[in-house]
Amino acid sequence: MLPRHYRVVAVACLVLAGGAVSHAQENPPAGEWIAPEAIAVLEISQPKALLDAALDSTISQAVKASPAYRDWISQPDFQQLFAAVDFFEASLDTDWRTGLGKLLGGGVTLAICPDETALMLVDSEDEKMLSQMHEMTLGIARGQAAKRGEPERVASGDHRGVQAWTFAKNEAHAILGNRLVIANNPEALKAVIDLRDAGAKRSLASLASYQAAGQAVGEGAAARLFVNLDAVKRHLPFEKALAENTNLGAAFLFGGMAEAARGSSWMAMGLRVDQGRLALEVVLDGGTPEAASPLAFAVPATEGEGALPVLTVPRRIAGLSLYRDLYAFYAAKDELFPERTSGLIFFENMMGIFFTGRELTEEVLAETHPEIRVVVAGQQYDPEIGTPAVQLPAFAAVFRLRDAAKFSGVVEEAWQKAVGLINFTRGQEALPGLIIDRPVHADVKFTTAYFAPPEEEGGRDIHQRFNFRPSLAVVDDSLILSSTEGLTIDLIDALKAEKDRAAQSMGGTHSVLAVDAPRLAALLRANQEGLISGNMIKKGQTRQQAENELQVLLTLLETLPEARLEMGTRGGHPQATLELGGR
Repeated sequence: MLPRHYRVVAVACLVLAGGAVSHAQENPPAGEWIAPEAIAVLEISQPKALLDAALDSTISQAVKASPAYRDWISQPDFQQLFAAVDFFEASLDTDWRTGLGKLLGGGVTLAICPDETALMLVDSEDEKMLSQMHEMTLGIARGQAAKRGEPERVASGDHRGVQAWTFAKNEAHAILGNRLVIANNPEALKAVIDLRDAGAKRSLASLASYQAAGQAVGEGAAARLFVNLDAVKRHLPFEKALAENTNLGAAFLFGGMAEAARGSSWMAMGLRVDQGRLALEVVLDGGTPEAASPLAFAVPATEGEGALPVLTVPRRIAGLSLYRDLYAFYAAKDELFPERTSGLIFFENMMGIFFTGRELTEEVLAETHPEIRVVVAGQQYDPEIGTPAVQLPAFAAVFRLRDAAKFSGVVEEAWQKAVGLINFTRGQEALPGLIIDRPVHADVKFTTAYFAPPEEEGGRDIHQRFNFRPSLAVVDDSLILSSTEGLTIDLIDALKAEKDRAAQSMGGTHSVLAVDAPRLAALLRANQEGLISGNMIKKGQTRQQAENELQVLLTLLETLPEARLEMGTRGGHPQATLELGGR
């Protein structure tokens, strides 16, 4: 038998199993009992696989061992729940995990419908156990209602020959064969029974969009989510929220997906579990932006074009690879965010200074290819200089130039002007400035700027300016703009190795993000004193509370595998896939 604190999860599912039992029957798919007007439907077809993945993972074991979790489950309310689960286990002669697997093993379907209606359909593998649960929960509900002086709260009625029960004002349920149906109001439950008797001619399962969504995520998914975007747009301020996408960063990263959602009638998600690997796929039925659309800057021009592989460097925390046409993006600014155009005048004037009067769109951004990559990595500090009190990660952007021989000098001049502006500003405040140097690595001569070392070499908790050593390098046609010299050197090596491998772009994929959670945890742990102090001040926590909260976060991150998100198109439809582990 598993530890008692896991059993809390079972209580809600076990208690909800109370209802009247109908005669045994073979029920059709749950979608045939849900109205076609449903806004969103989640179908968990493999609940045991998801339960095993959640309970047997290193993540759950690590969280269970944390002091914060032990404090949480020691509270009196949880002890009462443990006692309740002990009672159910003894009464049903099973452990909670086996019992829960039998009760939910046939599948669980959740539906959100118009008029704030919600449904849950649970298919049990053991109809007899479901019947036993009915008798037990009914007795408990009657006892509790009598104690409160409200015996009428527990009531039953008949609808089309089905006995239905209610234990509370906003709850009604019935059992039909091995299927438990729960609704948040009696009328919704009656509607399900009516639909069951009417057959599948007018149900969710009969919708062409629902069928297409199922085909899009394919067979074998442990769970599927169908969202009727047409219904969402009618009942929620969804269209307005998408239309108000005026943030430049969001438009750059997600503009195409927002447009696809605006033009889609449905969205489908599928979750797969395979030997510790989780994969969540999202598919929209809308098409990709046309070539004339202002959002075409994120769409590969041909089938073979797409984002380049994410760059791999030592101590990498995150890597991002994008296919984004900077020239097309900025040229369409008046259409993408017209209300912000005037605010960009200052930015364009500054760029004109850095790039010696060159026009930003036609003479600067036009010199870049659409492939852009960003890397974030942990730092190794020079022991002779010391370690900053606040340790920040190094970060860099890598662009591809159309004519590196011609344009690299232009970028070098702009970069040195930016360093000069920083030095001038810091000089006005009597702060140390940056010193420019030209080192060589792997036959690549690059430019870096650094602060003079502190007087006391090798110290700890030195100023955080020593997190930065901004650098610029050109490797073949790739331009590196980095916050540190160390990351620049690593990227020079990575780009040379990539050239030797002849790395190809990922056709049809326009965005890739990879995150190494344990390395992110290591960075947070290095700065934990500052994070704890910050929580104590901002949230008014005691030190112990702040430490516990941070420890839970660190434990989760340290046990998570690498996460990878890919976005692109498949069969002409926008799609995204999130993977945990497996790479």
